[in-house]
Amino acid sequence: MFITFRLITVLVVLPFVLSWHLDFTKEKGASASGLNTLKIRRNSKQGEHFVPKPGVRLLGTPGSSLSLDPYESVTLECEAEGNSSPTIHWLKDGRRINQGDMDGAEVMEDKEVSEGFSRTRSRLYLNCVTAKDEGTYQCASESPYQRVSEKTDLKLTEAGKISGAICRVKQLLGTPARIYMWTRTRIEVQGNDIHLLCRASGNPQPQIVWLRGNKDGERIKNSHKYEVLQNGDLVIRNLSWGDLGGYTCMAQNIHGDEKTLTFVYPAAPESDLK
Repeated sequence: MFITFRLITVLVVLPFVLSWHLDFTKEKGASASGLNTLKIRRNSKQGEHFVPKPGVRLLGTPGSSLSLDPYESVTLECEAEGNSSPTIHWLKDGRRINQGDMDGAEVMEDKEVSEGFSRTRSRLYLNCVTAKDEGTYQCASESPYQRVSEKTDLKLTEAGKISGAICRVKQLLGTPARIYMWTRTRIEVQGNDIHLLCRASGNPQPQIVWLRGNKDGERIKNSHKYEVLQNGDLVIRNLSWGDLGGYTCMAQNIHGDEKTLTFVYPAAPESDLK
């Protein structure tokens, strides 16, 4: 188990931490890995105390332009990081795209309490594109402190290789469960509550379950510690070191399922590091 956590820390947490200028420190008597002594660092120094700088930024977007054949399908992907679980939504020619029944649902987290960082990823699925799908697509991410966005121009080529009739028949039969927005990584101070995103679409509307660990982990049920919200998100209350690790969100309907993994890191409170 120790090796697994350490490997995840190197591959997932460390790059995330370095990108936001976080700092690892060790407390006397702490474990050799130093995992339980992560200290959140601020870009501007105030004495010896460091706190996160508010904001949100985009890490990955589809690019400025995209060319597709008629009736082709494509998935646009966008990632953002910032304070207090930044959300992501998509627009076409300035108008917001509705991706599912729960799209736009509020994040129920207490923004004043959150002291950590989060990475959020989103996908926009475009199936059987036609001339009406041409236009400017915009990935927009926002937190309580900031909103950022980037644009992608989509155009069609002259001739298509895929039959439009085949595309339309497949859509009439239904679509598999697809997770269009989820939290990839969450770092938060122990004792606070966290809100992990998992929004899915499909026809019929998929069911969402959360598992502790990977796909073979124990199913999470509502309790004083956990709450799976109607929109599919997961709330974990009173975060502790025992909550460290991966959480799998699984969306499923009769046409298929999809899984995403969220890594949670409970950072030590500043008072514990002195």
